[in-house]
Amino acid sequence: MQTIGERLEEARKRKGISIREAAETTKIRGDYLQKFEANTFEIDLPPLYIRGFLRSYARYLELDPERIVNDFNSLLAEGKPARRETREVYGRVDFSEAGKNKDASENTPAARSGQDQAILLKFGLLGGGAIVVVVIIILLFKVIFSGSSAKPAQPAQPIPQPTAQSNQTRDATFTITVIEPTRLKVAYVDDDKTVFLDGKYPMSRGETKSIRYSKDLLVTIEHPDRIRIELNGRAVEVPVTKPMGQFRVPYEAP
Repeated sequence: MQTIGERLEEARKRKGISIREAAETTKIRGDYLQKFEANTFEIDLPPLYIRGFLRSYARYLELDPERIVNDFNSLLAEGKPARRETREVYGRVDFSEAGKNKDASENTPAARSGQDQAILLKFGLLGGGAIVVVVIIILLFKVIFSGSSAKPAQPAQPIPQPTAQSNQTRDATFTITVIEPTRLKVAYVDDDKTVFLDGKYPMSRGETKSIRYSKDLLVTIEHPDRIRIELNGRAVEVPVTKPMGQFRVPYEAP
């Protein structure tokens, strides 16, 4: 059975395309494509991005992208130890004598007497527990109603008037404009809660995404040189240039 890399390489050569041409068209780095065709997926990328790259490359080579991704998921799962089957071992144990002895012991008068005592003890505990619960409920009712009757009537409190909202809590606006297709993730810095994620398919050329936020953001971008950013409508420079880079967007009150 062919590996993922063999299928990718065979499809590319069948189309008469070089690695460089494929990288320029798919916008995927050439060294990533070479590793994919070598059936090597030990890349310093999250599995989410590897799946997205494999899906895009397979679609470009006119292969079934879901089959390629499923085969990649199977490779990830192969690292888990196989579950040992123990049913055969248990099937060799002979329980016949133990079962006979158990049945015989349960039919003796002493065993029946012990079972009756256990049943009586169980019902006794249940009955005692029910009595304790009823007593606690009665005491709670007495405390609640006696406290409410003795409590003096409180004067009506004035309804607090809403105060003007501080400028520090107003949402700022972070806008991303895509020059060339790329993938990105936007999350809050303090709790890593994702605000916007486009990891399956790249954002298209000319697409714009505006995000309103009230605390610092962390942006993970596949190609920083393919976007323009604005803070509260003011154009700013992207602070990172290396691929798969990250940069922080500080909160600035509008």
